[in-house]
Amino acid sequence: MKYQKKPVTIEAFQYDGNLRGTDGRYCVPKWAAEAYEKGTMHYGASKPGEPLRELFIDTLEGTHHVSVGDYVIQGVHGELYPCKSDIFEETYEPADGLDQYEHGTKLSAGLQEIVSAYTRIQDTNSLRDEDICVFEVVLREGKKFSNKALRDFLEQEGMTIVSVRDSRHAIVSSSKAEFGSLQRRVGNYRDSKKSNKKFQYIDDFKFPNPLDKLAPSIRDMLGK
Repeated sequence: MKYQKKPVTIEAFQYDGNLRGTDGRYCVPKWAAEAYEKGTMHYGASKPGEPLRELFIDTLEGTHHVSVGDYVIQGVHGELYPCKSDIFEETYEPADGLDQYEHGTKLSAGLQEIVSAYTRIQDTNSLRDEDICVFEVVLREGKKFSNKALRDFLEQEGMTIVSVRDSRHAIVSSSKAEFGSLQRRVGNYRDSKKSNKKFQYIDDFKFPNPLDKLAPSIRDMLGK
């Protein structure tokens, strides 16, 4: 006989190197904070004599190390275990009913509006080759720019972080060529073609305040 897995809903968070924020409060789910308080999750040394900076989880199969960027999962029976980000993102998707086509369409529209806004200001049909396109990236609820894996993803997609406004809002820069590639990859994500699923963690792309512009033509206009 053939069998298939029953669909299950789990809870998880992506470890960014800290369980607490800069204010000293826990920045992870309540169940994770409770697991740390009970000692199920704990810091230790990866080698004898090293500082106690590495996160570990005690599971039924033994003690497992949690690397920065890994997901910590709470299973259906309350058990905890780590999972590498690439495996997690291939296996799980948000349980809030995210429609990938609808979400990808929203992201594509945001990128197109950024291009339209630049061309309106420059009074040209397209960005100049030497222009640096500066725009805002807004993350979905629960995602933070303090997450190194998420910052690395932005860099890989041609978005260099210029400044972080808060945990979910940052200004990024991209060359004209990189921006064009980003538009194509977001289009592939929308159409469920081979693409990086981490786009699901971005809520929107926006045209920022004019004072944030780095494009030469816009700097010229602002200087007049």
